[in-house]
Amino acid sequence: MNTEDRRIIKDIKRRKDLEINLPAYGNAYLNAAYEYSLIRLVLNYYTIKEVFDEGGSIMSDEPLISSLESVHTIIFEALMNDSEIDYEDCIKRLEEVRNELTDRMVVLTAYTDTLQIYEYVLNRVEYGITGNTYDVDVDSLSEKLFKYIFNDDDKMVVNSKIQMVTAQLPVRMTKSKFYDYLNDTLNIYNGSDISSVDSFVDMMKSTAVLEKPKGYGKLYPEVAKLIEQLENTDYKMLNIDAFRALMEQFSLTTVHMTDMVSNHLLMMEIVNALYSVLIALPYQRNENTSVSACVSMIGSLHDAFISQGKIPSSVDDGFALIEGVQEHLGEDILQFESVLQDVLDESKDDISWIMADELFSRLDKISKLMANSLFIDLTDDNINNEPADQVYIANKRDELVEAFSAFFEQHTKEVNRAVMGAVFSNMPVLFNSIQEIKDYIEHSLTHCSNESELMACAKILDEMMAEG
Repeated sequence: MNTEDRRIIKDIKRRKDLEINLPAYGNAYLNAAYEYSLIRLVLNYYTIKEVFDEGGSIMSDEPLISSLESVHTIIFEALMNDSEIDYEDCIKRLEEVRNELTDRMVVLTAYTDTLQIYEYVLNRVEYGITGNTYDVDVDSLSEKLFKYIFNDDDKMVVNSKIQMVTAQLPVRMTKSKFYDYLNDTLNIYNGSDISSVDSFVDMMKSTAVLEKPKGYGKLYPEVAKLIEQLENTDYKMLNIDAFRALMEQFSLTTVHMTDMVSNHLLMMEIVNALYSVLIALPYQRNENTSVSACVSMIGSLHDAFISQGKIPSSVDDGFALIEGVQEHLGEDILQFESVLQDVLDESKDDISWIMADELFSRLDKISKLMANSLFIDLTDDNINNEPADQVYIANKRDELVEAFSAFFEQHTKEVNRAVMGAVFSNMPVLFNSIQEIKDYIEHSLTHCSNESELMACAKILDEMMAEG
């Protein structure tokens, strides 16, 4: 970042000469964001071209290919076409692509959560079916787990280990005790803003797949078919051949799911970067060499897609022109970003007075698009920052208890325990003291009379501790 931009940011923090510094800041930030987004677009567009050339699961993912074709068209119209550009139309169509990707990702996430629940079940019946064994010393394992959790001074690391361990320990508790844990965790949010409480409740529902999203069971039928088979399997009656066949299909589907999720994440990276480029394009005045290099590389990649040819050498040569630029720009953008929210919150009148509302509205959206959360809602202006009182917390607890009760009524004990374990992995705090943690570990292990489950849990926990 040059000296002048640093001075402008300092002056904005001191609210000095805002009528001059705000537009200067906005234009500098927008130019940097445009260049940075072009580089991100090049890198991810190149990567998905490589994935496409390799074939594999992406070739059979018709919805994703349709999204990619829409992106090709928008790239051509916005970056490669000499005629007048209808930016708003391009943005509108890209928003539709983004919404479709988000909807599919919600379904894929629900599929993933469901498969994790049944993986938990399959792991715990394996030893009973195959006849294999794993040596378990309950007292020794309890001691090792306790030391593993508390061998770090970092409280966040300790809490993370508690979540990982409790997610894998045998679940031995009544439903009412499980609801007590839910209640205790929700009470932590007392006084927090309502949106945070709602997010936690939604996350609990999502983890247990209490509410199935639109398209669940229909989108990606090959995955839905396996899930239906898992839901209808009597795990107590499985013989070894049926178990091995099911595990093989489970493994193949899991790999397929991983590929699909990765491809959707990559596609959203492309869409977000292109979205940022489109927002900035009418306003940017960036004449750096890397900008023209990126536009040329994107054009060549586009042509390679359309012609179904290989990536031309000119694209690889172009990387020499942008080497190191992304890292440099990333540092600049962090500094621009550091004051954006304060500017948007505290300088609304100043922004309106200098008639820069549109510029800063675009910067706000670009900031969201460049955030770590790829699927962030760009239109969510209804965040409720009102504090959640005990009544609100109690209502949300009742809502969760009702949803879990209905789920537990419809599923087997094995599945219900798997869901409880999954929920524990996402609860921020389960225990009020070190002794409670110790007692829970010992109780879970000593009260597990199912040898197959105990051996499976011990093996998973030993592997977890070995990884550090």
